[in-house]
Amino acid sequence: MKYNQFIIIVGILLYAFLAESQAIYKQLIIHDIEREQIVKLSQLGVIIDFVDKDNTIAYIRPEDMHILEKMTINYTVIPQHHRQRQPDGYPTFDQISKIMQSFEQHYPHICHLHDIGKSYEGRSLLFMKISDHVMIEEDEPEVKYISSMHGDEPIGTILCLNLIDHLLSNYDKDAEITELVNELEIWIMPLMNPDGYVHNKRFNMQGFDLNRNFPDRVVDNQNTTTGRAIEIQHVMNWAFKHSSVLSANFHSGELVVNYPYDSDFDSHASYSATPDDKLFREMALSYAQLNSPMYNSPHFPFGITNGVDWYFVYGGMQDWNYVWMGCMELTIELYSAKDGPSYSIVPDVWNDNRDAMIRHISWSLAGIRGLITDVLTGEPVFASVKVKGNDFCVYTDPDVGDYHRILLPGFYDLIFSAKGYATMHRQNIAVTDSDAKRVDIQMIPISLQMVLEILQGLSNCSTSNSILRFDVTGDDQLDLRDVLYVMHFISLESVTIID
Repeated sequence: MKYNQFIIIVGILLYAFLAESQAIYKQLIIHDIEREQIVKLSQLGVIIDFVDKDNTIAYIRPEDMHILEKMTINYTVIPQHHRQRQPDGYPTFDQISKIMQSFEQHYPHICHLHDIGKSYEGRSLLFMKISDHVMIEEDEPEVKYISSMHGDEPIGTILCLNLIDHLLSNYDKDAEITELVNELEIWIMPLMNPDGYVHNKRFNMQGFDLNRNFPDRVVDNQNTTTGRAIEIQHVMNWAFKHSSVLSANFHSGELVVNYPYDSDFDSHASYSATPDDKLFREMALSYAQLNSPMYNSPHFPFGITNGVDWYFVYGGMQDWNYVWMGCMELTIELYSAKDGPSYSIVPDVWNDNRDAMIRHISWSLAGIRGLITDVLTGEPVFASVKVKGNDFCVYTDPDVGDYHRILLPGFYDLIFSAKGYATMHRQNIAVTDSDAKRVDIQMIPISLQMVLEILQGLSNCSTSNSILRFDVTGDDQLDLRDVLYVMHFISLESVTIID
């Protein structure tokens, strides 16, 4: 009996501790605030959650309340009433896990469930991979969808589960779906913050806002996992091993498609354009156009917005994907009500978003693609690819060597770079609105490039034999195989290297 009482007491204390970890922020409605003040609050660690012309919703630590007084900000504290742990009608975390396992059991030939790590409380972060050869790495674009970074925004979780079911059940029945599954690797994580979902809380159980804790080009310019929320570490480590080219993360609280940048070095900026601003706007618009309530939003023209134009976000996943990972990501707000809207509206929200979610995936098949390999060995090379005049880079998949650069129709010059290899250029590549243009690249090791340049200079010699002297030091090691390979392309019959 005493043992049971002890367990009960420990349980109560643990629950109280977890509840306290979620109560480290006060939720506020801020009235009549200037845009510059909103940016300043974000810089000081206040979490801005929602902004419209009348009010701003924010989260602030109690010890930082003096900031509001110092800035003479008018606010109202939102009382934190008891909230049920699970919104009515929504599946439990255990039920979600079983649904994901059931998908794999029913469609093992086109999907595979990955557990990429545990949350702070030990729940699995589940990623479903969907592809025609699901256990094989292929020359295919990787696309990822992640939902519910905020645990109190569950509707995206259900939509992602619906999308998985739709892709699997319509394979070999619907031509568009079949093509996407055959030509892509599609990764879907319905629930990034399982602990927050279980407790119906925005934050993870360490007290982190998962969409304010990624590396940020303005305030946190280190692309490492050190010191970050455990769930973020798992997502980052997964991304380091993959080269996804397109993604979206799903939220609720508004009805809009948000595109980068979410922050800017200029705190007075009212718009922050990426080098791919036109492409991002086209992507966002193509999503909103297929979602009538979103497209006809009274708050956002055509249902889209630049992140900074709405409000500054530091440490967001969207900008991290673009700046560091070579992945073009949108943040999609699915429904204007934030806290677990009635489950009865889910079918309507799914109908509004289904075609748009599928359309966004198809962007990964546009632009320029190819394989980058070593000219001597044929092995994949980890390389970066960028458009001349545009600093954004995409990266090859480390296992296969494939790259995929999404682009609008036009003519482009590409630059291919890799450590230990000569930089390669391809000019005037025509991109149409049909399938991506294939441009394969064989990278030349720097040592081979040195030989090639010297021997080409001798290619007009009248003698059939030439003697070359090289001072071979440091990293500039020459391999006889390199020289023999070059001889296939020039007129010299023999070369002697004296080191």
